[in-house]
Amino acid sequence: ILDPYSAYGRMATNLFKPLYLEGNNLIAWIDNYLKHYRFYKVDVFFTSIAALTLAGVTFLIIGFLAYKWGRLYCNTICPVGTVLGFISKFSLFRISIDNSKCNSCSLCSLKCKSSCIDSAGKRIDYSRCVDCFNCLQVCNRKAMNYRLAFIPKSSAPANVSEGEYKATRRRFFGFLLAGIAGAQKLLAKEPGDTSKSIKEIYTSHNVPYKRQTPITPPGSGDVKHFNEHCSGCHLCVTKCPSNVLQPAFLEYGLAGVFQPTMNFVHGYCNYHCTVCTEICPSNALKTVSAKEKKTLQIGYVHYIKENCVVVTDGTDCGACSEHCPTQAVNMQPYKGDLRIPVINQDLCVGCGGCEYICPTRPYRAIYVVGNPVHKKALIPEEKEQKKIEVNDFGF
Repeated sequence: ILDPYSAYGRMATNLFKPLYLEGNNLIAWIDNYLKHYRFYKVDVFFTSIAALTLAGVTFLIIGFLAYKWGRLYCNTICPVGTVLGFISKFSLFRISIDNSKCNSCSLCSLKCKSSCIDSAGKRIDYSRCVDCFNCLQVCNRKAMNYRLAFIPKSSAPANVSEGEYKATRRRFFGFLLAGIAGAQKLLAKEPGDTSKSIKEIYTSHNVPYKRQTPITPPGSGDVKHFNEHCSGCHLCVTKCPSNVLQPAFLEYGLAGVFQPTMNFVHGYCNYHCTVCTEICPSNALKTVSAKEKKTLQIGYVHYIKENCVVVTDGTDCGACSEHCPTQAVNMQPYKGDLRIPVINQDLCVGCGGCEYICPTRPYRAIYVVGNPVHKKALIPEEKEQKKIEVNDFGF
């Protein structure tokens, strides 16, 4: 939640991208009104209300802290800033104050973007210093120098004792991380058993359903590996060409809040697409070739006969079979000329094309259940095509 790269990714995906697309649509409307047609309208939707709320709150908090106290978030709250601050305490080169030249005018502390200079005590908190050199430029008496230095006994400000200084933000941050880790152990949701039959899970006449295991993106290998490595940066969410990756809320439990999961409301996973595996910065998604992707089973399909429009409305459909790239869904005779789907789960790769296109609402007649550990699907056998001999022109 606090990682700067991931925080920016969530803000860019959930706040800035919709605004950018709305701007594009406005330009497209003006362009079409002028009959130039160089721009076209695109669909704009929010990936998740929870993710939008988190992105907005993060943006407001960081903006407010930056406006009021400069780099307070970077130096005190951000875990990356905390680690870099610890390392910078042992830097070989650092800014120092020449006590013989300094008259404590406070110009350096006023210009310091990290608020790390105590001009009255003539001390510098090196764990917060980012070497911006603003203090060197503003000092009229040349009392600020950048030189090779030895590690001081203490980098605490003069008005703070050594014990008090060590017990402040880093100890607090350590307790915070320990509390989060403990909460994850208590509240993390283990993936459910997907081997239950449909009758055990669904009992009502309308047959509502709930996925027992969230569907992780291709390349994740399994839910555990994905949860341990994904930082929720939403880079895969914003780059997914079919918008099938959406931020999770509590599907993975508290440990996986805002990590992406497959959601087939706005699209499905393209059979040949491997974009998410190529751009993941944290190795939560390992690179998968297009050939491997065709047999990678991230989930498998289920069919609920009671929800199918063929059964409920007596109308022909077959959309799920038409959109299946692996022949895992085929049609068989039902009543008269009507046909219903028949499932071969061994051929299914869990792309969700059938679920996305299914017209039944609010619950689909066909849906995908995630595999806790990704498997390899069987390759469909190619049917022999009979040769057609044409003796004449063909008409």
